[in-house]
Amino acid sequence: MKTKENRERRALIVWIVLSAAVAAVIFSFSAQPAGQSDAVSKGLVAWILKTFFSESSLELIQRWDTPIRKAAHFTLYFLLGFCLTGAFGHQKRLPKVPAAIGTAGIYAALDELHQHFVEGRGPQMRDVLLDVCGAAAGAMCLALILYLVSKRKKT
Repeated sequence: MKTKENRERRALIVWIVLSAAVAAVIFSFSAQPAGQSDAVSKGLVAWILKTFFSESSLELIQRWDTPIRKAAHFTLYFLLGFCLTGAFGHQKRLPKVPAAIGTAGIYAALDELHQHFVEGRGPQMRDVLLDVCGAAAGAMCLALILYLVSKRKKT
C-alpha cells in the first residue's frame, strides 16, 4: 500500500511543480514592459510567418500579431488548467475541473491586475475571459483523458 501512496504523492508533486512552472512563465511574460513585450511578440510572429509561410513582411506581422498573442494567452492557460486539474485530481474535497478552472481564473485576474503596475501595460477583462476559456479547455481535456484511461482499464 505504501508504494501506491508514494506514487500518488510523487504524481501530486509533479503536477504542482508543472503548474507552478506554467504560472511562472505567465508571470514572466506579464512582467515585461510594453516595448519589450511587443518586440518579443513581433519577433515570434515573424519567426512563425517565415517558418510556415516563407514570408514575414511588416504588414503580415502587424496583421497576425494580435491573433497570435491571443492564441498564446489561450495556450498558456490551457496548460495551466491541464496541470491544475492533474494536481486537484489528487485530492477528494473539491471537484477537480471546477477547482482547476476557478484557480486559473483567479490567477488570470491577478495577472491582469499585476499588468496594471507594469510600464505601458494595463489589465484587460477580455484577456481574463480568454484565459479562463483556455484553462477550461485544458482542464476538460485532461479530465477526458483520465476518463478514457479509466474506462479502458475497466475493460
